[in-house]
Amino acid sequence: LKSCSDKTLSVFCPSSTINHCTLFLVLPVATLLTNTSSMLAPLHGTWQRLAAESRCALPTSTISLAAASQVFESPASRRYASSHRSRPPPSLLKSLSRTTSPPASGPATSAASAAASSGSAAATSSSSNASSSSSSSSSSTSPAQNLQPTQVWGGVKRFFAGEAKSEEFGGRHTTSDAENRALRIQEEQEAQARLGQASARAMTIHYCRDHGSNSAWRFVRGLSIDVNFDFRRWKRHQKASRHLDIWKPRNILRADNIRRLVFPDLFFIGMTSSLITYYNTFLAAPAVEEAVTHLKHGFNLYLHDGMLALPLECLTVTSVAMGLLVTFKTQTSYARFTDARSQWGLMINECRSIASRILTRIPHHSGDERLAQAQVQALKLIRTLPITFKYHLTEDGCNPHILIRDEMTDAEIREAVNWALEAELVGVWDMEDERERDLADRLLASDHRPLFVLHELHHINADIFSSPLHGNLHPIFSSEIDNSLNKLHGVLGACEKILRTPIYTPYTKFTSRFLYTWCNLLPLPFYPLAGPLGTVPVTLIISFFMLGIEDIGSRVEQPFDVLPLWQYCQTIDASCEQMVRHSELLRQTEHSFSVADSLGGAENGDLYSFVDPL
Repeated sequence: LKSCSDKTLSVFCPSSTINHCTLFLVLPVATLLTNTSSMLAPLHGTWQRLAAESRCALPTSTISLAAASQVFESPASRRYASSHRSRPPPSLLKSLSRTTSPPASGPATSAASAAASSGSAAATSSSSNASSSSSSSSSSTSPAQNLQPTQVWGGVKRFFAGEAKSEEFGGRHTTSDAENRALRIQEEQEAQARLGQASARAMTIHYCRDHGSNSAWRFVRGLSIDVNFDFRRWKRHQKASRHLDIWKPRNILRADNIRRLVFPDLFFIGMTSSLITYYNTFLAAPAVEEAVTHLKHGFNLYLHDGMLALPLECLTVTSVAMGLLVTFKTQTSYARFTDARSQWGLMINECRSIASRILTRIPHHSGDERLAQAQVQALKLIRTLPITFKYHLTEDGCNPHILIRDEMTDAEIREAVNWALEAELVGVWDMEDERERDLADRLLASDHRPLFVLHELHHINADIFSSPLHGNLHPIFSSEIDNSLNKLHGVLGACEKILRTPIYTPYTKFTSRFLYTWCNLLPLPFYPLAGPLGTVPVTLIISFFMLGIEDIGSRVEQPFDVLPLWQYCQTIDASCEQMVRHSELLRQTEHSFSVADSLGGAENGDLYSFVDPL
């Protein structure tokens, strides 16, 4: 037993941190062996070595399986496992050291922050402390080995519950709330970076916004989002073999139309047509002399009064009305899609216009510190505005890594989304600056974030840029900025109108009932024409095309779920950064010209030898 335990430890415990799987395997064995004291003696050294390497000693008394299950199933143990990842960058940790609470989102978020702060002591210390402690434990006896069994087991429970004392574990300090928060923000930023990298390579992004606890269901109900096209993507989209490529098996499996319609729509229509075919072929078969025999696909098809059938004219007449209903809904939905894209295009244009006016109209050589801070803050607010729009118009803020399930409450969803929003704000605002950090906190706590950003821009334009004491901006230029901000207010109102007002729901429901009934009646007129073998395939093919048109209309009815909003935000951010760099180069050029004029270069002709940095 001792040799087996030594081999087990040598395989599963190569590092200073014990594996959870090893604990789960060793604890039941120890429970079975505790009733025989003679068998526990060879394992005493193993337990001591296990205690030294796991940073918390295990008792030699009986450990119940119930207690072990509580350890492994507790939230604190999951936080302990997640804390062993790579540490966040020091700059991010330093910027968040003063704000240890998660983003404000009401009572639920404060409760979650209290739970997180109570369990934050379960995290391990830094890698340097870990290496020093492991080296010291190899040369001398670990302090945990000198503890009594009852004290040690109490320390284990407190360690996994987030209440470990530093003096009981050799003076090791625990991870602070700022580090846990920085780790969470770093995870969100990495997930957002992966989405950006995938968007740069692919033509479409597979995205699932349907609530569901099953990954297979989320794959089936996923939809495709077209990313911003460039010249290379346009060539792929318009190549000559595009009609043949879509029928390749790989492209058929990747098609979201097929996945979304296979279950439950086509599945139940296929069941209906199969039952009708089975009834007409086997259950309602009359005597031969009472029926008219037709040879269809190798079958003797009997046409008689007892089978289920309809004249083909019944569907032909109603197909006109159904086509009008489906076409009207699809066109109305696509008009909403076009309007949403136009509104975001207008926002991109206005954000560029405001940023350009702020950089060119506001004097940058006045020496007014408040004016310089207001200019920087206004530019960062412009970069923040599309991000707040994105989170305001979508449920998950275009973060596919946030899995929203049916059992989650609104407060839990808001808390998860707030972490992603804060991660994006960290990339824009300097959290080491107290003013910018306070503004970001007020933005996170705001109920209507786009309106908050627009109001801040109005305030800066009115109180600083137009003030005679600071910006002294001409009234015409100030009114131009106000007009652009008013247009952004119009964009916000138009987007909220599209989001809050669907197509009249009785019309949508009636169209759905009409279409689904029409598709389920297709086997009745097609059975006498296509026979038992052709009825089900013909019904499924026609239903697929008709339901596919209606499904596309339903998807684009909510256009913000099928638009790459994160790429529009990146476009505005990149535009602002380019204009800032361009303005800096222009200032360097003006400074060089002014220096040349002061040295008399214009008279000596040396000015023409100056190289423009642009």
